[in-house]
Amino acid sequence: MGSMTVTFDLKRWVALQVTSLHSVRQCALSREGHLIVQSWGGNLIHIHFADALPKPRAVKRTLQESTRIGIGALYLIDAALVPADGSRVAPDEMLLGLHALYKDKIYTFRRDSAGYKIGQVHFKSVGRGDEREVWYGPDVTVRALPCYRAWVTAPASLRGEWQVASFGSEAFWKDADYARQREQVSQAQRMSSEEVFRQHTWTTGAYTNIPGGAPGGIPAGMGGAYTPPRPPARPPSKLDGCYQTLGLPPDAPCDQVKAAFRRLARELHPDVSKLPTGESRAKFQTVYEAYKFIRETIDCG
Repeated sequence: MGSMTVTFDLKRWVALQVTSLHSVRQCALSREGHLIVQSWGGNLIHIHFADALPKPRAVKRTLQESTRIGIGALYLIDAALVPADGSRVAPDEMLLGLHALYKDKIYTFRRDSAGYKIGQVHFKSVGRGDEREVWYGPDVTVRALPCYRAWVTAPASLRGEWQVASFGSEAFWKDADYARQREQVSQAQRMSSEEVFRQHTWTTGAYTNIPGGAPGGIPAGMGGAYTPPRPPARPPSKLDGCYQTLGLPPDAPCDQVKAAFRRLARELHPDVSKLPTGESRAKFQTVYEAYKFIRETIDCG
C-alpha cells in the first residue's frame, strides 16, 4: 500500500467525526495544518497528521510545548508507514514512541473504497530483543476524546511526562476472542511451514519439489512463493452484539433499530408476554439494554 498524502478532505472527515461527539464544542484547522479541538469542559486537543515519520526531536518539541500549556496531543500517521499485520520486526524508534504515548497502540489513517478509516496497531513483544509482532486491531469508531498524562520511559528520545489525547478505544489485544483468533492464525502458519519441510526431500544437494513448494524445488519460506494467511476477522464488538440481539445487521439505520425494538418489546414485555414473568423480564431487559447502547452510540435520538 502506497503512502497517502494528508489532504484537506481527510482533515475535514476527521473533524466531522470529532464534532459529532457531545463533549466537543468546536473544531478548527490551524495555520500549521493540525486540528484544534475544544471541548465543553475546557480541554484543548491538537490532532496532528503525518504522511512521513516525524523526527523524534520534532515530536518531543511539540509535546513539550503542548504539555506546558495543557494541550493534549494526538498523532495520526499514514497506515503505509506501519509494518504489515502479523510481521515480526524491530519497529522504528518513532513508532515505538507513539506506541508508548497512546497506551500501547498507534493510530493510523487510510482510505479504501468505502472512504477514510482510522486504524489502530499494537506491537506485541516476542522476547527477542527489539523484535515485535505487529497486531492490527478493528477500525476505530470515534466515540470519545479523553485527555491524560502519559509517562514515556522508552525510547529515550521521547522520555518524559506528556499531555496527550486518544480516541478512547479499547485494548483490543487483551480481548480473549481476538487473542484466540491470532493464536489460531499463528498456529496455522507454523503448521504450514512444517508441512512444507515434510513434503520435500534432500537429494544431491538440492530440494526436490513435492507439491507445496515453489517451481524448481525451493520450499515456500526459503525463497519460494508464499501466500500469507489472511489476517483474523475483526472480533465482534459490543455494538455488533447489540445489533444481533435485535436481530439486525450491523449497518441497520436508526428507523430499523427503533422498529425492531418496538416489535420485540411488544413480544417480551412482562405485562403482555406469554413467557414466565422472570424469563420475559430478563429478555426484555436484554433487548432494552441493547437498544439503549445502539441509540447512544450512533446517536439515534
